[in-house]
Amino acid sequence: MSEKPESSHEEGEPKSKGGAGGSLKEKLPLLLALVNAIVILATLGLLVYTRILFKRPPITEEAERGRLSTIHSSPKPPPPPGLVDFPVMTVNILSNPAQPKPLPGQSQQIQGKLHYATLAFAMEVRDEAKKDIIEELRPIITDKVIGLVGRKSPQELATVQGRYVLRSQIIEATNELIEKTKIPSSVTHRRKKKNLGAPPPPEPLVTNLFFSQVVVQ
Repeated sequence: MSEKPESSHEEGEPKSKGGAGGSLKEKLPLLLALVNAIVILATLGLLVYTRILFKRPPITEEAERGRLSTIHSSPKPPPPPGLVDFPVMTVNILSNPAQPKPLPGQSQQIQGKLHYATLAFAMEVRDEAKKDIIEELRPIITDKVIGLVGRKSPQELATVQGRYVLRSQIIEATNELIEKTKIPSSVTHRRKKKNLGAPPPPEPLVTNLFFSQVVVQ
């Protein structure tokens, strides 16, 4: 009596496994057909888009030359600017009056007094890669600055307008110095010989100047 349920249970397991395997095998062709249909539809959609909806213009020599010309004529981004610092310098400026002298009847009391200015600044150059040009000319630029400041009066350097004029004069003098130094005379001679005239003036290298210290005493 106890062996009959075991035999019936063992016979039932193969039947259940066989039923699941049969259903999977029956669905496999349907799944493959569905995947193939999706692939075919995607291929047809891509073909319709590339051939009908999206019409790529034909590549011609004229069109290619125009494209390359546009690329070459497009303006390049400007180079990053840079700053060149000039340390503190003290310069004798015009006295008030121009020649201090003793008061009438006295030998020690001085009418008027000598003045000097202490200043420091930084030059802004158009291209940071060309800062070495300013470094090469630093002694000459410093000498020109001393000459410009030395001709100023205390009243001129004490006002915003006077310092603005000094800033413009230093920038102009520095750019003139760079232009004379960096354009060889042989280039100008060859251009004149070919009736090309003088070369066009280059863009000014120094674009601005910032005072970090101005003290007048």
